[in-house]
Amino acid sequence: MSATRVARSFERWAAAWAERRQGPDAASVRLRRRRIYILPTRFGVIFGVLVFAMLLGSLNYGASLGFALTFLLGAVVLVAMHHCHNNLLGVRVQFAGARPVFAGQHAEFRIALGNDAGSPRYEIELGQGAATAGPVDLASGANAVLKLIRPAEQRGWLALERFAVRTHHPGRLFRAWTWVHMDARCLVYPAPAPPGRPLPNDLDRGGLRGPPTAGDADFAGLRAAVPGDPPQHLAWKAYARTDQLLLKQFATGEHEPRWLDWNALPELHAEQRLAQLTRWCLDAEIDGRVFGLRLPGVRVELGTGRPHLEACLRALALFDLPR
Repeated sequence: MSATRVARSFERWAAAWAERRQGPDAASVRLRRRRIYILPTRFGVIFGVLVFAMLLGSLNYGASLGFALTFLLGAVVLVAMHHCHNNLLGVRVQFAGARPVFAGQHAEFRIALGNDAGSPRYEIELGQGAATAGPVDLASGANAVLKLIRPAEQRGWLALERFAVRTHHPGRLFRAWTWVHMDARCLVYPAPAPPGRPLPNDLDRGGLRGPPTAGDADFAGLRAAVPGDPPQHLAWKAYARTDQLLLKQFATGEHEPRWLDWNALPELHAEQRLAQLTRWCLDAEIDGRVFGLRLPGVRVELGTGRPHLEACLRALALFDLPR
């Protein structure tokens, strides 16, 4: 087993031990002394070996100046260790939210850092695996927001696993850190299907019809009717005169309510249906349409606007087929 694998296994064991010791964290955590850990860095180990070699040489040759330099460097190491550990003391860590994303994008978890101590804190950074954010300096009473980025591969809730708050200041001889186990989540919407498939025209699917929009009163003209057009908009008087079936258009002529129904896509499997419904929701919002969403066991009533779109996308993201 390689040294890297051994180190990673030890780190996982230590992180699990720290979680059992600390328990789950609240949405806002103030770092106290008992949860801050410290170890020498690789450079710090080399520096310590060098100081020890200087001590042996001074003992062997009885060099007074060698002793003085050795003890001076040893004192620097002890002071650096003390300051590195204290550099995290009093730092406040708070989850500041994560905007929903679509599957295939990257989620940004915003972590706010605040310095509640009376002195500045330097080179504070966040880390989770290979991902890092920072470093950032915090004056007394100052705040800063860092972003941890994770790939969002599947719809649903994406949880931010434990992450480290750490520092190497001063001198990078030591690494002080703590693990944070917050309930930080980001909502991941289904990846939308490619554009091109038109919205369904059947307002009576499932035996329900949406009410007309207020803009239907603004008549804008006529066009030739096609299969699937709503019968209440057919121009019957014009048909009596010309024997041509025409459809009345309004200022919001293509904005009649639409139900986006799970059952309208029987040829697709579950995830493909969710992708197509997501695409329809986005297209309907872009067009300014009034639309509703029907899923097995879930129903979002007719509506419009950004909050309504987010409610529909949330329902699609968290949908689970009834068993």
